[in-house]
Amino acid sequence: MDKSIIIVVAILVLSCNSENNKPKSKIVKQKSKIEIKPSENIVIEKSQGIIYDTLVFTENMKGEILNEKFKSAQIKLEFYKKFINPKNINVLKTITDKHTKTEIKYLGIIKDLNENNSYHVITNFQIYGIGQMLSPRGKSEVTFINKKNNQIVIYDLPMPYFLPKYIEENILYFDIEETKIGISVFGGLAPKLCIPKIGCY
Repeated sequence: MDKSIIIVVAILVLSCNSENNKPKSKIVKQKSKIEIKPSENIVIEKSQGIIYDTLVFTENMKGEILNEKFKSAQIKLEFYKKFINPKNINVLKTITDKHTKTEIKYLGIIKDLNENNSYHVITNFQIYGIGQMLSPRGKSEVTFINKKNNQIVIYDLPMPYFLPKYIEENILYFDIEETKIGISVFGGLAPKLCIPKIGCY
């Protein structure tokens, strides 16, 4: 037999054996990973709802505007600090006096992307004018206090059912029009809290 034919046959046999010995590739369905890009709005479909990264700084969202927001809320810091308690996460506290009723809930801690900063999150729904007005008025706030408990940011929301419900896996969840909507605070807090289907406040 010609030597060249023997060489060709040997190469073919070796290549077939090496193909059979290679590990077979498997198609594995993986859970969708969350990729956060602070420079743009991210929408991620997950089984538990929709997650948005809405902390996008535009020309109207400069650092000095955020600093003003910190300063304007500072007067309420001592009031809200009293409700920071890891043992009372998601426990509704009701305070009633002569003309107001206040419902406060501590939702726990949420961290930013680098985990250097974290914030206590507290919701507050206050009805005032009880016993004085025919139709009492309400005010809804979601409050973020830094981990040193010396800075506070408050976002006013128009309705109590717009307030966040809980924190899970470092995402702040709302329940808007029967849809779970999660908001991340990756990259820190913004001068406005933007919630899909509601707007920015």
